[in-house]
Parts: sequence; C-alpha cells; structure tokens
Amino acid sequence: MGSGAGKLKVFTERGASLVVFDAATTQTRALKKIMAAAVRSGTKVRPARGPVEVRIWTSVLAEKAGAHDVDNIAKAVLDALWGVFYLDDRQVVRLISERFEGHANRIAVRVTPLDAPVAPVELTEALLLA
Repeated sequence: MGSGAGKLKVFTERGASLVVFDAATTQTRALKKIMAAAVRSGTKVRPARGPVEVRIWTSVLAEKAGAHDVDNIAKAVLDALWGVFYLDDRQVVRLISERFEGHANRIAVRVTPLDAPVAPVELTEALLLA
C-alpha cells in the first residue's frame, strides 16, 4: 500500500460510521499511528457505549497483494479507532476483515452499534453446519 500519510473520509448514518482511508502504508505499526492521528484530528462522532460490529475491507493493488496479513490490519485498525468510535475494545463483539486485490490502496471500516450483545452459541461440531 504506498508510504503516504493517507487521506481519511468519515461518513455516518443511522448510528453507523464508515471510515475510508486512502494511500495507507504497508507498515502495520505506521498504519496504526497514521490512521489513529487522522481519526482523532478529523472525526466528530459520539462513541458507541454498547456492543459494536466492526467490518474491515482492504483493497490493495496487485503489486502489493501480500503486503498485509488480514489479522495485522484488523489489529491496527481496531487500535486506531479505539476511543473515537467506541470507548473500549471489549465492545467489539463481531469482527469481519477482508482483503482483496482492487484498483486502489484503500481501507474501509464500518462500525455499527448493536442493539444487544451477541447471543451465546454452543461450541460444538454443529457449528460446521451453521
């Protein structure tokens, strides 16, 4: 994903927020710092107080397709959004992170407050059929 400082756009609707971050760096530590600084300086939202779902889409150019691991992107993004979109990372009860080859180096993150905590699930082989 380039080495630029990145460009941030934030959209909100019906309590959910969408953060679009362009020109992100390939260095995960730098990504976290750059994204956190951009979010904190340019975002005016009220943090969620209850459980939230976070969905992350990462678009990378073909020549950078192996630059980030999905789990490293997720950790950097969650750390960068903490304190702005939610008060405590324990509020994140559902996380989906996807990486794909696209036409731009871009990360989009949707934070959606949930009406209730995630319901308990039996942790058995039945999950294979869920």
